[in-house]
Formats: sequence, C-alpha cells, structure tokens
Amino acid sequence: MRAQNSELVHYLFAECGNGDASDDLFGLCRTGAASASTIALLLMAAILGFFLAALTFGLDVPAGIILPSVAIGALYGRALGMGFKMWQEAYPDGFLFGKCDPDIPCVTPGIYAIIGAASALGGATRMTVSIVVIMFELTGALTYVIPIMIAVMLSKWCGDIFGKRGIYESWIHLNEYPFLDHRDDTTPPDVPAYRIMTMVDDLTAIVAVGHTIDTLRNLLDTTSYRGFPIVTDTSNPILLGYISRNELSYALKNPSSPTDRELPGTTQVLFAHQPFADPMDALDLRPWVDQTPITLNSGTTFLIVLRMFQRLGLRYVLFADKGVLQGLLTKKDVWSVINGPSFHKREGLRENTFHEPNTAEEVGLLENDDTQANTKYECTV
Repeated sequence: MRAQNSELVHYLFAECGNGDASDDLFGLCRTGAASASTIALLLMAAILGFFLAALTFGLDVPAGIILPSVAIGALYGRALGMGFKMWQEAYPDGFLFGKCDPDIPCVTPGIYAIIGAASALGGATRMTVSIVVIMFELTGALTYVIPIMIAVMLSKWCGDIFGKRGIYESWIHLNEYPFLDHRDDTTPPDVPAYRIMTMVDDLTAIVAVGHTIDTLRNLLDTTSYRGFPIVTDTSNPILLGYISRNELSYALKNPSSPTDRELPGTTQVLFAHQPFADPMDALDLRPWVDQTPITLNSGTTFLIVLRMFQRLGLRYVLFADKGVLQGLLTKKDVWSVINGPSFHKREGLRENTFHEPNTAEEVGLLENDDTQANTKYECTV
C-alpha cells in the first residue's frame, strides 16, 4: 500500500519470469504455501484500498478514481489468479487443468489482474467499450479482449442491480447539481407546465420603461437571480425578451451615452423603443436583451419541456400564452421534479391546485393592446 498506484499496477500486471528474485518487490511470484500469505495481503490491500478510495473521493480530495479503481481490481484479480495457480499446482490433473501442457504455464496471474482491473473500473464508472479500449491500450493484450469484455459487462450488470448511475453521476446527484442526462429513462409526471413553473406573480420581472440606473443596480444587489424577463407592464406583462444578470451587470458597470459621456444614476434605462426619449439622456439596453428567448405555451406537457432541457442544454424556459408572460421554469426546477421524493409533495403541485393560464386575446410581442390593460391573473384552489 506504500507503493504508488502506477508502480503497483505495473507489478500486478507483470508476468513472473525466470529473472532475478530481486525484481519481485511485492512477493507476487512466490510459489507453494508461501503464496498463500501473498494472497491474503493482496485481498487485505484491495479491501483497504476500496475504503480509502471511497473516503478520498467523498472528501473531494484530488486523488482520482480511475487509477485507484484499476489498482483495486488488479489486487483482487491477481489474488484470484494466484489462487488458481496454487490449485493447479496442487491438482494438476483436475478437470480444469487436465489439458494443460506441463512445460507451459497454465495459469498466468497477471492476466487475471488485467481482467480484474477492467471489471473494477467498469463497475465504478459504468463504462463499457471505452474500458475495453483503455485496457487494450495499456497492456496491448489483444488476445484477452474477449475475457475483458465479459468481465466489464458482468461488472456493469452487477452494479446496475444497486443503481444505474456511475460514480460520477452518483456524485452529481448527491450534490444536487442540476444535471439532466438525456439517457435518463425516468418517467416524468404527466402534467402541464403551468403546474410546475414559477408563476408570473412570483417572478421578478423588469418593466421595459420606468427604471433608472440606480434602481437596476439596487435590483442586482437585492436579488440573486441569473436573469430577468422583460415585460411591458405588471398588469398585462407582454413578454419583450430576457436579459441575463451578467449582461445587465456589465451594461450598468460603466454606463455611457452615444457621445461617451458618463451617465448619472438617475438616468432612465430603456429596454424597448421609446420614440420621444432623448438618446443622449437615456441608456438604451436593447442590444443586451435577448428578444427571442425560448418560449413555450403554459399548457405544454412536462415531458416536452424535459426533453428540451435535456437535448438543447437550456438553463431556463419562459412560458407565454399569446404573447403574455405566464411563468418561468429553470433547469433546477426540472431537476427537482425529476429527483424529488414525491411529485405530489412539492410546493405548487398539491392536489386540486391549478394555475389557470392567462386568457388574454392574442397580441404581438412588441405592442400593447389597451383593451387588455385590466387583465388579471386568477388562481383557483
């Protein structure tokens, strides 16, 4: 255990020749009864290495998991190979060794170490073909590709009994990182998006007209959201676009007019075209606004929303009915629904709780219909 993993793996993979005994630093080429103690030491080292690898990986110690897994598998693989070799030497006429040539080594413990290393790495990471390729490139043992493939698949199947996630996916899940794997076959709840999304009444949206540089800076200081929808007004929030926190912060860091004159904090900020506004005395942030964000209808099923997050790599989706903003759904929200303890226990997803979408008539994204100025949102419980 005091040897480096790379050095240990090298000796575990090596075959025993007729060279100097000083080359056998770990006593792996002992024969007869002396090899029994070596087998016990190998198994003890494998068990201890397993717990140490789990400890270092769980503590975020940068010790890796690939090489420790290879070393652990090589330890118990070599022990198994040495056990078979002892069996063959004790019973050379046994049913497994009856056809062995007495002049040629029948059991090579180094090959067992290679196969054991592949099985341990495959069980930890749940990788298959790549493990076989890696082991072939490390050893050049093309003859033993088939046994390595069998060992990798068996280890993966055994690991899948306890969970289909590899060690990296399990660590991501344990830390609750919002990672949505497109290969995940979890069945999502069959509900419309408006039962899951954050409703517009609970969102912090930016009104296109009426803000100053100071009010927007205060908004950034008092909130931690990564972006803000841009709407026409609060009573009838027609969606105009979306601006991220980073872009808004950068635009407000050194505001200047078209003449490069520094603007005071009381300067009006525009997110939409205002024909009567003086461009010299206002800060136009329209170039920083995403005017075509990913938008869906609030009645879209959650399955479609999930597939869009998984395959397009989205961070958020806005929901609008006929141009009127209804709500927002982030990747973290989607992850919470998929991995939550129970669908019906989540806040906002209780039984008999429905958010009726806005029934306003269709309007354009860049214009406001005065007849809808008094439209309100209703929540039926």
